[in-house]
Amino acid sequence: MIAHLAANRGAEPDTTRALAAFKEVGADLAAARALLTRVDRKYLLPREALEALLFSLRHDYGVLRAGTRLAARYSTRYFDTSDLRMYDDHRRGRCPRYKVRMRHHLDRTLSFLEIKRKGTNQRTTKAILSRPFGAADIDAEGRRFIDEHCPIAADSLVSGVSIDFVRATLVGEVVNERVTIDWNFDFHHVSARAHLAHAVIVEVKQALYSNHTPAIRALRALHTREQSISKYCVATATLAGVRSNTFKSALRAVERLQDYE
Repeated sequence: MIAHLAANRGAEPDTTRALAAFKEVGADLAAARALLTRVDRKYLLPREALEALLFSLRHDYGVLRAGTRLAARYSTRYFDTSDLRMYDDHRRGRCPRYKVRMRHHLDRTLSFLEIKRKGTNQRTTKAILSRPFGAADIDAEGRRFIDEHCPIAADSLVSGVSIDFVRATLVGEVVNERVTIDWNFDFHHVSARAHLAHAVIVEVKQALYSNHTPAIRALRALHTREQSISKYCVATATLAGVRSNTFKSALRAVERLQDYE
């Protein structure tokens, strides 16, 4: 598995130069902006707008380094029931709902089992368990962790879609906000795969909902509207042959960006 993970792509030169204009975030500020309980706001951008967004944010945010990189490589495997109960909860908009995933931080050689919960108040809470780097499956400790934090029994979960991508993480120097910018997506499911070359997903993680932060203002200046979009749901809807009416708007927006080529 590690050999597969290491093949994941890095950042392009223009993006690397844009990220180099940011101050680097120290450990204390990064910890203060962890925001494990938060409001998540998502935006979809064309790849061509990424450098402009970074340029507009460089004075208000610092960049979090991952190993030697400013743009980090991630690989994530999601788990769900055989009948995709968690995906179906997302499709139906049910709350609380959950995601269970094994996330590999390739440039820091770290792996974590993560459980995300979205509550009826639309706030996201994340529980994290450190695992051996490159761990592909859920072991006994991981199953106990899932059963503690998720109402869906760990023994009922099977491996689902995998997503590889590149991420830049920005941290507010004054505002209590964390911004993740993801691009260069590879989706995998059984023998199917898809590569999204022209889509960028920006997630603004806020302690309290606010439209008056530098990131929200910058995204609005790019005429980008907030959108409900999930990498997991887009990948599952694209590759797993399941019902996806709820995600038609997001899927069409991604398809339009793919026509940029």
